Amino acid sequence: MRRIIVNNINNFIKRNKANILINSILLGENMGYTYPPPPPRERPIGKIIIGILIGLLIGAVIGFAFGYGVLSSEIKEWKEKYYFKKGEYESLSLKYNKLLSNYTILQQKYINLKSEHLVLVENYTRLRTIFEQLKNLSELFEKQTKEVFYYRIFTIYNYKTDEYWYAWYKIPARDYYHYRFDVSTHTPALLNDRMTQEIVYKTVTSWQDDKGSVIREIASDLWYISKGDLELFVNLAIQLVHQICYNITRYTKYPIETLVEGSGDCDNVAILTASILNAKGLDVVVLLVKADGNGHAMLGVNINKPNDLYDYGRKTAWYYEYNGKKYWLIEATWGDPGGKNWIDPATPEAYRYIGAFVGDNPWNKIEIINVVKIEG
Repeated sequence: MRRIIVNNINNFIKRNKANILINSILLGENMGYTYPPPPPRERPIGKIIIGILIGLLIGAVIGFAFGYGVLSSEIKEWKEKYYFKKGEYESLSLKYNKLLSNYTILQQKYINLKSEHLVLVENYTRLRTIFEQLKNLSELFEKQTKEVFYYRIFTIYNYKTDEYWYAWYKIPARDYYHYRFDVSTHTPALLNDRMTQEIVYKTVTSWQDDKGSVIREIASDLWYISKGDLELFVNLAIQLVHQICYNITRYTKYPIETLVEGSGDCDNVAILTASILNAKGLDVVVLLVKADGNGHAMLGVNINKPNDLYDYGRKTAWYYEYNGKKYWLIEATWGDPGGKNWIDPATPEAYRYIGAFVGDNPWNKIEIINVVKIEG
């Protein structure tokens, strides 16, 4: 019975523990009694820590998922940039290696060129010294040749008056050397060559130069002897040139060179003749031809029909028509004075031979290859 009552009392106390506590406190205070405070309530710290860790884990997972989604495109972009830059780097690396190789080659070339440069400097210094010596010799030579001249005399036979004239000329050495040292003009004369045409024109018209005064002097003397008879003037010019000794020459010469040296081949004497006629204002052409199959040079002059040759047994006169004009043929080559059958051109007998007069043609067949026009 007591146990039951006690259990009931315990159950009651448990159910009304709070009220009893309050009342007890109140009663205790009223009765002068003091009771200890109730024990502190236990807090679930472990559960809190676990909750925090779970929260962090969940946040990390959510953050990773969110971050991965946001950063994946940026990561992809940076990967592409990385591989692009890597490709650029590899390309630049190849270029660098190539440039390095080229630099090595150029460096070696530079060393070689530097060595060659030193050799050239030495050669230049040596040549400069030689040049100065030659310059001094040239100046000395020029001073010494001022008093030197070449003397040429020609016999002129006027077949119309049966008179002989002697024409002599002094040619200053400096004038001759002026042309002789022009080595660029001394090139082989070819039948069909633009360079030959230019050189022929240049040499024929050289009578206009300050150094070509002797050609003008010859033209004036022959004009004086012919007394203005144009055909006679041309024939006397042919006669004078026929006194030049024929000599095979591999290059074109100026008229003064042929005159001073007293020799030349067909193109040299043709140029000399054309120069004398042109100096008096005549319209001439230099003809580069094949005469009986061989290369040859003749000339033609535009004058009235020649008549004097008929008085010496010719039955015809020959001309070449060019640009609507008639150019009467001239054979400037005569021969070698030392030859067996050579005839003095300044004699009455010479005019019996074909080639002595303007309009003569001593060849069986002439094929015109080129024409060099010299305006009158």
